[in-house]
Amino acid sequence: MAVPTIAIILAAGESTRMNSKLPKVLHPVAGRPMIDYALQNVAALSPAKTYVVVGNGSKEVISAIGKKAVPVLQSKRRGTGHAVLQVMPKLKGFQGDVLILYADACLVRSQTLKALRQFHAYQDATATLMTAKVEDPFGYGRIVRGKDDAVERIVEENEATPEEQHIQEVNGGVYLFKASALAEALLADKGKKEFYLTDCIQRVLSQGGKVQALLVPDSTEALGVNNRKLLAQAHRLLNLRRVADHQRDGVTFLDPGSVEISPWAVIGHDTVVEGNVKLLGATLIGEDCRIESGSVLDSAQLGRGVVVKSSRIVESRLGDGCDAGPYAHIRGGSVLDKYVHVGTNAEIKSSKLASGSKVGHFSYVGDATLGKDVNVGAGCVFANYDGKDKHKSVVGDKVFLGSNSTLVAPVTIGAKAVIGAGAVVTKNVPAGVTVVGVPAKPLKIK
Repeated sequence: MAVPTIAIILAAGESTRMNSKLPKVLHPVAGRPMIDYALQNVAALSPAKTYVVVGNGSKEVISAIGKKAVPVLQSKRRGTGHAVLQVMPKLKGFQGDVLILYADACLVRSQTLKALRQFHAYQDATATLMTAKVEDPFGYGRIVRGKDDAVERIVEENEATPEEQHIQEVNGGVYLFKASALAEALLADKGKKEFYLTDCIQRVLSQGGKVQALLVPDSTEALGVNNRKLLAQAHRLLNLRRVADHQRDGVTFLDPGSVEISPWAVIGHDTVVEGNVKLLGATLIGEDCRIESGSVLDSAQLGRGVVVKSSRIVESRLGDGCDAGPYAHIRGGSVLDKYVHVGTNAEIKSSKLASGSKVGHFSYVGDATLGKDVNVGAGCVFANYDGKDKHKSVVGDKVFLGSNSTLVAPVTIGAKAVIGAGAVVTKNVPAGVTVVGVPAKPLKIK
C-alpha cells in the first residue's frame, strides 16, 4: 500500500532578479506559467493535499492556483525551511511523506517525482533528494558523499572548499521527507533568523536518519529559473522536449531548435514542420500536412494534407487538402472546407468557404459565406464594415469574382453569377447574371 503524500510548493520568492512587476512563478515558460508545471507534476502523484507557500503581495499567485492547491502565507522571508514551517501546523497527525519542490522547477518531470517516491520507499529513507550532475556547478549546492557513497552533507557555493567546488553532483531542489522527521528538523531550527531545507537534511543526518539521493540522468531537471536568461533557456528546453515527443510519434521537424509548440498541440503522423514555426494554443494538425517556415498556428485546426506557407492561422479550421499562403492570414473562426486555396497575402476573417473555392492573392474576405467552387480574383475586397456595423455577404456556388472587384455588404450573389474585374457591387446579383462597372450593373450584350 502506497504511503500517503502531502505536497508543498514553494512560491514565496520575489521577482528581484527577474526585475519584474509580475510574480516570478507566473512568468510564462513555453506557453504556461512556471507554477503550472509544478502543480501538474505533483498532481501526478495524487497527493492527499497540495499546499503552495506564497509571500506578501501574492494575490495573483493565489488566483492562479485556484482550487488546485491551498495557499499558505509566509509573511516574512526567513528561508525555505521557514517557508515549509508555515505549513506544518496543517500536517498535525499526518504520518506519511512530504514532497517539497520549488514553483520555478518547471523542468522537473512528473516521472522523476514518481521515481523519487519509489526510490524513497524502497530505501526506507528518512529523506530523499533529487540530484543531478552538471558541467558547470557554479551557484548550486554540492552533494558531498562519504563512506559507501552515502550522502554526507550538502555544501553551498559560498561555504565550499576549492575541492568541493569541483564536485559536479548538485542539489536539484526536490525533497521527500518522512513527515515526523521533517517536523522534528524544522522545530529544531525554528529559533534561527533564517534557515533552509538543506539545514533539515543536515539535521536528519546528525540524528542518524537515512538520507538518500536520486541522481537523475537529465541534468536540465535541476535548472531553477531565477532570471530572464534562465527563463529563455527553460523555454527552449521545454520546446525541445515537446519536439522530441512529437518526433517519436512520427512528425518531422527540419529545424527543431527554432520551433515553439504549445503543450496542448496535437500533430498528425507524417506531418512536416519547417523552421521558425509556432504552434500555439489548442492547435490540431492532421496527418501528412506541411507547415512551412515562418508560419504561426494559434488554436487552429487542420485536416489531412494541408499546406500552410509562411502564414498565420488563428482560431480557424482548414479542411483536407487546403493550402494557404505565402503570407495569408486566416482568423476569426473561419471555416474552410476541403481543397480550398487561399493565395499570397490574402486574408480571410469570420467567413465560411465551401469546398473547391479559391481566393486569389491580395484579397480580403470578411464576414462572408462562399459556396462551392467560387473563384475570388486577385485583389477582391468584401467591404464588410460601414464605419459603424459589420455586415455579411453570401456568395453562391460557382460564382466568378473578377480581379479588384468589391462587394459592399450586405449583398447576396446568386450561383454562377459573374462579377467583372473592378466592379463595385452594391446590390444583390441574381443567379447566372454578369455585372460590370461602378456601381455594378448587368452586362448588356449588343
